Amino acid sequence: MPEAIINGFRMYYETHGSGPALVMIHGGLGGGEGCAQMMEHHAEILSGSFQVISYDRRAAGRSETPEDGYSIPNYADDLGGLLDHLGVSRAHILGSSAGGPIALQFALEHPDRTLSLLLINTMTYVQESEREVRQRELDEIKQVLAEKGKEDAVEAGLNSRWPGMRESDPDQFARLKAINLDQFDGIVKTIQSYLDIQDSLESRLQEVTMPSMIVHGDADSRINIMCGLQLHQGIAGSEFHVIPGAEHGLLTNEARRTRGLIEEFLAETAAQLRI
Repeated sequence: MPEAIINGFRMYYETHGSGPALVMIHGGLGGGEGCAQMMEHHAEILSGSFQVISYDRRAAGRSETPEDGYSIPNYADDLGGLLDHLGVSRAHILGSSAGGPIALQFALEHPDRTLSLLLINTMTYVQESEREVRQRELDEIKQVLAEKGKEDAVEAGLNSRWPGMRESDPDQFARLKAINLDQFDGIVKTIQSYLDIQDSLESRLQEVTMPSMIVHGDADSRINIMCGLQLHQGIAGSEFHVIPGAEHGLLTNEARRTRGLIEEFLAETAAQLRI
């Protein structure tokens, strides 16, 4: 799959199929496997109706870890730069988990380029209880780094995000550890950039006017379902769908049900917009 210099860093991206563009922005606060699992679950099917576009965000997956550029507005510029590179003028914009604030920022800054907005198990990061969790994770990583070094700090971050993975899936733990060691500096800066959001998105939700859908699982232990409800209440006319019993990571662990909601929403939006 191709790479290009986008907004000052080497970005890995994928495109599948043809038709109206659908951008899918992966989650995670840096490091990890980027868009790989999301594309594995959805690219083949969704590319039958859409030009599916996804990419590894800066300091994630197969993309480069630049020294700077870690802010939500600049992440939205990363996306805009990719669309320019691909010659895509307008797209449906989907953000999952930590991809949600990027999707929302892009929609706010570029409503003319956003056909619709899809927010999957995500939040605005204004919620103090959620911010406190990320702050504790960042503080722990920095403390372990100072006391024991980078390798232990990476392991602490993985253990905090995925408790028990080291024992239940040691191969995956080792893969993520290797990726995160390489991208460590960018991971720290990425986490801080999400803490820096404060109310910059929440205070602008009333500006979102394009067709919008929020999907959340009612058993989400990473981002509480009330965060999804808060998005729905703040975005006038938005759809809100709850997947009963579903944990965080709907695009992978509830792939079929979530994709069904996506396809239905996009079909309704296409009829509404006559595209």
